[in-house]
Amino acid sequence: MSAALVIGGLGVGGSAAAAVSGGVSAWGSGGYGELGDGSTAERLLAAPVPGLTDVVAIDSGRGHVIALKSDGTVVTWGYNGFGQLGDGTRTNRGTPARVAGVTGVVAIAAGSDHSLAVRSDGTVLAWGWNGSGELGDGSGATVQTLPVRVQGVTGARAVSANNRHSLAVTADGTVLAWGSNNGGQLGGKDTTEVRRVPAPVAGLSNVAAVAAGSEFSLARHIDGTVSAWGRNLNGQLGDGTTLTRSDPRPVSGLANVVDIAAGGNHGLAVLADGTAMAWGFNRYGQLGDGTTTDRNRPVRVRGLAGVTDVNGSLNHSIAATAQGYALAWGLNHHGQLGNGTFADSSTPVLVVGLSGVRAVSAGSALSAFSIALTTA
Repeated sequence: MSAALVIGGLGVGGSAAAAVSGGVSAWGSGGYGELGDGSTAERLLAAPVPGLTDVVAIDSGRGHVIALKSDGTVVTWGYNGFGQLGDGTRTNRGTPARVAGVTGVVAIAAGSDHSLAVRSDGTVLAWGWNGSGELGDGSGATVQTLPVRVQGVTGARAVSANNRHSLAVTADGTVLAWGSNNGGQLGGKDTTEVRRVPAPVAGLSNVAAVAAGSEFSLARHIDGTVSAWGRNLNGQLGDGTTLTRSDPRPVSGLANVVDIAAGGNHGLAVLADGTAMAWGFNRYGQLGDGTTTDRNRPVRVRGLAGVTDVNGSLNHSIAATAQGYALAWGLNHHGQLGNGTFADSSTPVLVVGLSGVRAVSAGSALSAFSIALTTA
């Protein structure tokens, strides 16, 4: 998953930002209350989250959602078994509620079972599951149900999180990483399995955005190139191999990239011409190239133009277009593609009934729901 700082409508942290505040729509699985309508029902078509307005950024985890409002406050809903809603409990909640005491936020991210928020002073808050140190507070606590400060981070501009690790970009283009390192996703030569406080990723500079996959990481550089490191069994590093490595290297053939996202085991990129590229795990067609074949180099997502935002879970992907539409592809066993069916699709299909879409999120890990930020 990847989330963004809102600066003049450009998401420097990746995806999930919009210039104009609006509402949120959701669809797919609802068993934890992640659709935000107060029920636990599954929904095949998108519907608004009731009463939620003035939202400028969204992100979603395995079963929870985090939304940033225009006044710098944060609301959450859905699965809360590890305190990822930040309300001091571990009780699921089916409707949005504000995270108490969290203000001045400019960027957000949702890991599988934890949440991150960047404040305007460049510090980062975290809450939820901490079994692998993904909260970065230096403690041995496995769960934090209230926000804690990530140690040693200053000048943060954006954050990203996924299964068990977290990433941050600072104002000078440095990338910090913490949490699980079982696939080398924290970068460098450090083979420590768990890092409980952030440390810089060696060999990276001039980074504008980051995206955390399940056990790999991506960084978009200011010049429009992309670097990758970590687990690579499905080609998710996009370097033409399936060799796992901890040192960041370029994703093959990518240039003029303006947005990146990481699904569980696949990567996504938007190019300046509005086309989208994908690589990595593709068992359910989540690369959108019309096949179910893994790709160790980027391939073009078929039938997409004017793309402004992308996002991915383990098994499906979603995009927003400049025309205000959302399209999704991949696994659809809970209706997460939003086209009114349960049929998987290896090419993008239109999310029915949505307009004015500005940003999208497909959750993380085994997430089977989708959300969209709209101007309505």
